[in-house]
Amino acid sequence: MVLNRSNLLWLLFLVFVFTIPLSQFVSTRLLVGLLAFLFLLDARSNWFFSFFRNTWDVILYSIMLTVGLIYTTDWTTGLNVIETNLSFLAVPIVISCLPMFTSNRKKWFFRAFLFGIILSSIICLFVAAYHYAQNSDIQVFFFEKFTAVIKSHPTYFAYYIIFAITAELFLLYYDEDRRYLLLRYLVILFLFLILILTGGQTAFISILFVFSFFILKYLTEVKSRTKSIVVGIVILMLCCMFLVTFLESKNRMAALNDSWERSLLWESALKAIPNLFIGVGTGDYKIVLNQYFMSHNLTQFASESYNSHNQVIQLLFSNGILGVLGFGCMISRPLYLAFRNKNILAILCLFPFLIYGMTEVFLGRYQGVVFFALLHQIFISEMNHQKSSFGDPIDITKNLNVKSI
Repeated sequence: MVLNRSNLLWLLFLVFVFTIPLSQFVSTRLLVGLLAFLFLLDARSNWFFSFFRNTWDVILYSIMLTVGLIYTTDWTTGLNVIETNLSFLAVPIVISCLPMFTSNRKKWFFRAFLFGIILSSIICLFVAAYHYAQNSDIQVFFFEKFTAVIKSHPTYFAYYIIFAITAELFLLYYDEDRRYLLLRYLVILFLFLILILTGGQTAFISILFVFSFFILKYLTEVKSRTKSIVVGIVILMLCCMFLVTFLESKNRMAALNDSWERSLLWESALKAIPNLFIGVGTGDYKIVLNQYFMSHNLTQFASESYNSHNQVIQLLFSNGILGVLGFGCMISRPLYLAFRNKNILAILCLFPFLIYGMTEVFLGRYQGVVFFALLHQIFISEMNHQKSSFGDPIDITKNLNVKSI
């Protein structure tokens, strides 16, 4: 590959994808660097058309957040929210200036993210083992303490792992490439182990959806040796997941993850909304919700400045019904295109965000925003360029010609 400016942009994009699981500090600066680098390139003549075509729903959501600044009093928090969500526009701009996502380029995108997940998991595991050797504290292998070395929230790191496992299972199940099979099986099992250490009940429910797909698909189509092995690994992981859930329910370690009771937070946020149509404003959600906590003797929630821990309720609280409609459009559009085009991988990767949003405000952190923005744009860009809108899912999988990652 000739290293012209366009290919250099592509390589920088892959480095950016690689660093997303590793370091928020590095990945944010690489994203800014990519935007700056675009000014040195000869922009594609139709890049803006491609950007708007793939991103109009994201633009609508961003407008809703910006409008919320008009009637907010806490501009500092409001601007921080806008800054966190800048990735929604930055990522699509970069992707619109990249060459079209061919099957080979999509393969390298998956590889870059997978390698980043593997390296960050290894770093966390070795550092946790070192700390355990120093103080014999078993908790260094779980949740916040486990991912502290890479400054990553364990719940979001678990979401990254779910995507990596899903993509690799899918490519193994449908792919005709038989290289490095044993290594790829081991990678899946290794990532599942890290998921057990970092994920909570929301993560388990999300991966359960993925596992169910492969089991049901296997029961309804022609069998092969590779498919049988993949489903066997899925069943093994499923059994381990239920065992871990059972042990957690006995030991009540769940207090450390995302399975603790959230209904009180949801109820508080809903009761504290002064205006369902416009909400409290993009920046005032902390002030208003903390005031409600204090007036109802929920001092622990106020001291931790908890949000509603539900994406829809949070947007209803901060930006009202309009904010919820903007979010609904943004998350339902790629899913609709995926179902219309029978793009199984897109469905498997995007549908879990509906589950994530039940217990987390995943668009409240850079880790969640950049992850969703990336998958949203990759799959929409791909589906907008598909020549056929209908067909058998297996045939479309073959036409995509995805190879091993």
